[in-house]
Amino acid sequence: MKWSHLLLSFLLLCLTSCEGTGLPTGCPPVCSGLNLRGRDLSGIDLSNANLRRAILPNVTFINANLAGADLAGANLSRANLVKANLAGANLSGANLQNAKLMGVNLTDADLAGADLTNAVLTRVDLTRVRLTAVILDNARLIGVNMWGVDLSGAQLIGTNLSGARLPGSNLSGANLSRVDIRQEGANLNGADLRGADLSGANLTGAQLRGANLARAELSGATIAAGLWGTDLTRANLRNSTLENSILSGANLTEANLSGADLAGVLLNGARLHGANLRTAALVYTNTAGIMTNIDLSGAHYDTTTIFPPDFDVTADLPSMDASAAMTSTTSSTMTVPTAPPGRDKEEGTAP
Repeated sequence: MKWSHLLLSFLLLCLTSCEGTGLPTGCPPVCSGLNLRGRDLSGIDLSNANLRRAILPNVTFINANLAGADLAGANLSRANLVKANLAGANLSGANLQNAKLMGVNLTDADLAGADLTNAVLTRVDLTRVRLTAVILDNARLIGVNMWGVDLSGAQLIGTNLSGARLPGSNLSGANLSRVDIRQEGANLNGADLRGADLSGANLTGAQLRGANLARAELSGATIAAGLWGTDLTRANLRNSTLENSILSGANLTEANLSGADLAGVLLNGARLHGANLRTAALVYTNTAGIMTNIDLSGAHYDTTTIFPPDFDVTADLPSMDASAAMTSTTSSTMTVPTAPPGRDKEEGTAP
């Protein structure tokens, strides 16, 4: 009798467990294509399980073990993965829209091509995660660690990167339009942002020392940041706000700064050879130490360009005809040089 009671109790336990998880026989490990929509699988062990193309929207995976699981192409929209273990998991091409991933372990995980639109990854460590071509539009990446990660071609439109650490990261060709980091700033020192789209981004407080922004799109961006030695060759900074930024030693060769607000910007040692400064505003209370050793050779400017009152443009343009270079307006706060005879009037940067 005693053994029969124990056997019955065991069977009831198994039935209860199966009913609670909804996992069919053989899962794990084989769970591909499984539909577990809305289930509570908190604490479950699905490590190394095959969950390719599984239907898992609104599933709760709090503290679940999904290490090494294959979730390629799975639907995890609105899933709760707080403190889940996804180390080494394959999430390539997965749908993680509106998912909660706070405290998750993603060490060596593959998120290439995954869609994390509106996902929350606050203070997650992504340093050893594959993120190429990932979609992170409007995601919350506050305080994330992405030191040296490859985000080339990734999409981060409207993403909150406040406090994010991305030094040395590869963001070449990435779409970061309307990115916002003003809450805590972000570390982008040495990052590769060549050809990246940062139009309309708010980079207030960003650290961009030594970053490569060659040919980057920064039109309409707000950049109150440190850009020591940054490469902005042929970058489009049209109508951007760079007020009080540090561009000491920066390379702005052939950059488009038309309409840019450069009030209070430190430009000592900067290279602006061939840059477009038409309608740009460079206003200071004084220029001592702010615009020293600046290279303005070949720069394009006209009567709409606002220079500081004590800055002698002709002194930094030895090839200019000084007798025809300078005119003054009636304003007491600026000196506006006219373009010398024969200078190209075409708007924009050189090709």
